[in-house]
This record gives sequence, structure tokens and C-alpha cells, in this order.
Amino acid sequence: MNSEGDENRPDPQQLLEAIKREESQRKHGRLKIFLGMAAGVGKTYAMLESAQKLHKDGVDVVVALIDSHGREETKRLLDGLKVIPEKWIQYKETVFEEMDLDAILKLSPQVVLVDELAHSNLPSSRHPKRWQDVNEILENGINVYTTLNVQHIESLKEVIEGITGITIRETVPDSIIEMAASIELIDLTPEELLQRLKAGKVYFPEQSQIAAKNFFQEDRLTALREIVLRYAAKKIDHDLHGMLSTVQRTNGWKLHEHLLVAVGPTIHSQKLIRTTRRLAFTLDAPWVAVHVDDGQVLDEAESALLAKNLSLARDLGAEVVTTQDQDIADALERVARQKGITQIIIGRSAQKSIFGIYRNIVLVDKLARKCTDIDVHIIRQSKTNKNPKKSIVTPMFEADARLYVYAVILVGFFSAMSWLFLSFVDYQIVGLVFFLGLLTMSLFFTKGPMLTACGLFALAWYFLLFPHVQELGLGVKALDVQLSLYILTVLVTVFLTDRANRNKEIVLKREAWTRALYEIVHEISVAHSSDELFVFVKEHLGAILRGRCEILVKDPSKGLIFHHIPDLINDDKEKNAAIWVFENEQEAGWSTSTLPASQNLYLPLKGFHEIVGVLMYHPLTAGALLNVEEKNFLYTVCQQLANYIERSFVKEHQRQVDHLQQVEKTHQTILKMLSEGFRKPLVNIQEALQGLKEEEVIKDKRV
Repeated sequence: MNSEGDENRPDPQQLLEAIKREESQRKHGRLKIFLGMAAGVGKTYAMLESAQKLHKDGVDVVVALIDSHGREETKRLLDGLKVIPEKWIQYKETVFEEMDLDAILKLSPQVVLVDELAHSNLPSSRHPKRWQDVNEILENGINVYTTLNVQHIESLKEVIEGITGITIRETVPDSIIEMAASIELIDLTPEELLQRLKAGKVYFPEQSQIAAKNFFQEDRLTALREIVLRYAAKKIDHDLHGMLSTVQRTNGWKLHEHLLVAVGPTIHSQKLIRTTRRLAFTLDAPWVAVHVDDGQVLDEAESALLAKNLSLARDLGAEVVTTQDQDIADALERVARQKGITQIIIGRSAQKSIFGIYRNIVLVDKLARKCTDIDVHIIRQSKTNKNPKKSIVTPMFEADARLYVYAVILVGFFSAMSWLFLSFVDYQIVGLVFFLGLLTMSLFFTKGPMLTACGLFALAWYFLLFPHVQELGLGVKALDVQLSLYILTVLVTVFLTDRANRNKEIVLKREAWTRALYEIVHEISVAHSSDELFVFVKEHLGAILRGRCEILVKDPSKGLIFHHIPDLINDDKEKNAAIWVFENEQEAGWSTSTLPASQNLYLPLKGFHEIVGVLMYHPLTAGALLNVEEKNFLYTVCQQLANYIERSFVKEHQRQVDHLQQVEKTHQTILKMLSEGFRKPLVNIQEALQGLKEEEVIKDKRV
């Protein structure tokens, strides 16, 4: 039985995590954000004023990038500050200026000034976004001062777009803002800002006129001011939480909420993700983004959108989970139980389609019945959100054209046979035979061809059986009922068969990934040499992921080794990308947000204690992206491979130590043998000398 003192004792795991976070923060650079409701409130001016104060206090401050927008009073504040020249980058026959990230890291000042955090870099840059450049600067222990407008905060994107009616294309993840050591709110009333706009202190005259007609309107600016004030207040509340001692946080600030958001291959999922992010921020709660693969085949646009949605969730701080199940409600309930979820956020389409309404009702009803102890939030989709255009042929009718041909031929065959037998067999038996034929077809054909077959069956029924029944003078109402029941039975069988087939595909897909992973892991466990293992892993990964793979292993004394792969690393750009991944322990290259212009994907091989190499993947098909399952599979193989390489390093190190110990032991033995060999002659010589001395003494006495 625990005492009251034991109950109040903080969780050791939470204490350990808090200590690790604080240790990481000490090594990390500190970020200060000058936040405003819009351009022109004075963020850059305030940042330069702070920099001048630091400069006077003897702090090493440099200016990496400042956009003065032609304001002379802002330019004057650059006097006395060291400025790092921007580098020139050529893109599409035009030369642009960009921040020189490498120069900043090489100079390594105490504080660096970087304006416009939400800026998008040129495609040939190391990172596509400036906030990623800032993140790398911080990871190198350099403090950063930067500026940001509230409309560029990722989780507020939809809210501000709804207020201003303007599409926001550049955003910054909330995680970057949350890790800021401080946020200085630069506030200005809408009236004062509009006066500055008219005076030409925000934009040039031509731009000012356009801005005044669109973004810069008093009601919109007032709404933006309220949003930025609320956001700053929430950030202060979180900072206050962080200032409490570790014991206070673990006792009085325990996390009681854990959120889950369902993510799919739709534009609407981005709104769900941002909504969940805002809710998690307000509740100070962790959250999970879950995608359920229900067996539906995604086209290229949907696959790309799904990858973008999951990447957005990951950038905003979510734990991303993918699972496979034909029943989405069962999958969400399973993950919710595993993760201890208290609130589930799902979407509801604004479209009025019958199937969409039915799916939403079924999903919500199932979740309500299964998760009685979990709150379920339903977020309505905006009609302005447009998903990628799909083919005119809906997924229900997507099938091999030959199946439609076979369906028409079989229905025609059954119709001909029925017409031949109708003269000497009762019409009910003919209808039953026709029905059994369709029922048999439903076990082998997909939904599209079977719906076509049912339509043709109805036409044949009316043209063959109805005239015959009318000739016999019998009623046709029973025939209508019989036809309806037949078609209903066939359709139910078709949908049940399709469901079973999809479940089978999911199981087979899981089995394929599990078998492939087992083969690689088994080979890792029994491999006799690293070279044989690397060849096996590269061949299997290349076959499974439809590409080429190479493994770069470090030499403990020489660093990353490049050899026998000239076609994959064919220039300095690719080589530098691999070196950057090795040194920074982060993925980069093709399909990532770091060095996306590279032709290869580079993944770090991180063991338990050190990074041991880099795995490269090159897609054979241009434009083809890795799906979620393939990426997870690749990450798992990388981890297993890194563990093996690290163990081999340990074994090699131990072998060298054993060898040195054996050499030392042999050396000691040789010395001992030499010592023994020389000791006896020396003793004899010593005894002989002693005898000679004694003889001399005796001779002297005689004399």
C-alpha cells in the first residue's frame, strides 16, 4: 500500500524526460520571434533596435538577412552591425539573392538576425523554407532573432483565410514558434497601421494601393489583432508552465488529455490537422494523426496529398500512425485504446452525396458505440475545399475492360439459353437458372461489371419473361417482386464478396511486408560478412521499393566512405547531401523538405550510440513517390541495419582490443624469457667476479 508521500512523488520517467529536455535546450540556440498582426507594424525595426542594444553590450551580433522595404529609418539601424552578404543563386535564367546558411554556420556568432521567417527558398536551396534554415542554425547552438506575421502560423491558416478571403501560401509550423525562448508582440492599432500604409511606410505607393483594397481593411486588421493577442497570451501561459519546477509540472500539471485525428487523402484533412493542433495547444496535450488504409486504391494525386497531410501533421508535432483495416471505426478504436486517447477528431463532408452521408453516419455511429469513454468531435468540411479531381469513372466502376466484356457475353449466353428453354420449361425455373448464373458470376466479378450485368439481366427479364407471362394470362406483379429480390440478392453478394476480397488484399499486403521484413532481419542475424549482407539488403529493397539502394558505411578514422557508386553520386551536390545527412543525423534529398533537388533519398543509419552510415534510395520511375507503408518499411530496415553495423563496429573494436592484449601478453612473455635468459649468465659472472675479488684479498693478505 502506497503512502501519501509515495502518491505525491513525481514519476521517475517524467523526471528523466524533463531533465533530457532541459539538457537539450541548453545545447540548443535560443529563438526570439518578433510577432505582429500584419506587415508594417514595426517588427523588423524592433528587432534591429534589440540587436543594437546587444551590440552595445558586447554581444557578437550579425545580420544574415534584413528586408527594409525601402524604409530609411530601418536601414539606419543597420549602422555598426556586421552583415553577412547574401549569396547569389541562379534559377530559370534569373539570379536571386538568398541567405547564406553555410556562412552563418562557419562564422558561428552569438546572435544572428533573420527577417521573414515564413519565406520560401529557391528550389535549389538546402531547405525549401527559411524556418528550416533557422532550425539548423539553432541546432548549431546559435541564437536567432526573427520576424513573423500571425497569418503565417500553420494552425491559424484556415481561420485567417476565412477572415481575409486571401489564400496564404507560406506558413510556419507551430512547433517552431512553441520552441521560441521568447515572443515579443509588436502591436499597433489598425488606424495607425492604415495611416502608415497611406504614408508609404509599409509598401511602395503602387503596392500600397493594392493592399488597401484587399488585405489592409480596418475590420480585417481588427480581427487579426485579436487573433495575435490571443495567440500571444496562450504562448505566455505555456511559458509560465515551463518555468515551473519539474516536480511542480509532474504533480500539478499532469496531462489528462490525449487527442487523435483521422487523416485521409483529402484537402479537408489539412483543416482537421490544424484544428486538432490548436486544440492540443490549448489543452497542452499530445496528439496522434492516424491514417487507416482500408484497401482503397489511391491514384497518384491522392497518394501525394496523403503524404503531404501526414508530413503536415508531423511538422506540427503529431505522432503519425498508419494502420490497415477495412473498417475505419475498428482501426480508430484500436489505435485509441493503444495510445490512451481521450478525444477523437474526425471530418464530415459538406457534399450532399448519399454515399458520403451514409459513410459519415456509419462511422460516427460505430465510434459512438465502441468508444463510450472517448469524446468524438465532428468537424464539418468547408465547401471551398476541393479535393484532387478524380476520373469520371468512379472507384465503384473501375475494373478491367475485359471483365465488362465477359459480363455482357455471359448475360447474353444466359439470355439465349433461357429463350431456348422457355418453350418447354416453366418460366420460374428459367428465372431461377438465370439468377443462379448471376449469383455465380458475383463470386468472380467486381462491383462495376456486376452492376452492368444486373442491368442487362433486368432488360432480358422484361423482354423475355414478361411477354411469355402475359401470353399465359398470368399477373406480372409477382414477376416484378421476384426480379427485385433476385437483383437485391446478387448485389448483396457482390458487395460482401468485394469486402472479403479487400480484406484478403489487406491481409496479403501485411503478410508481404512482414515476410520481406523477416527475410531482411533474418539475413542480418545470420550474415557471415557485411559485404554479403549489404548486397542482399540492397537487392531486396530495390525489388520491393522499385528503385536502387546503396549503403555508405563510415570508417571510424576517415568518416563516411564513398566508393563503387559513381552513377548514384555523380556530382558534388549528391556527395554533399550524403555528408550533410551523416553529420546532421537527419533525412534529406528526394521527396523530403531538405535538399529536395537531390535525385536520391538519403537516410541516416543511427545506432543506439552513434550514426554509422547512410542509406541511399533512388527511384527507378520518375515522379513515383513512396507511400506510407513503404516509408515505414524503409525506416525499419534502416534501424535494423544500423544496429547490425554498430554491433559489428563493437565486435571489431573488441577484436582489436583483444589483439592488442594478446600482443601485450606476448610482449611481456618475451621480455620475461629474455630476462630469465640473461639473469643466469649475469649471476654466474657476478659470482665469478666475487670469487676473483676474494682471491685478490687472500693474495694481498699473504703478501
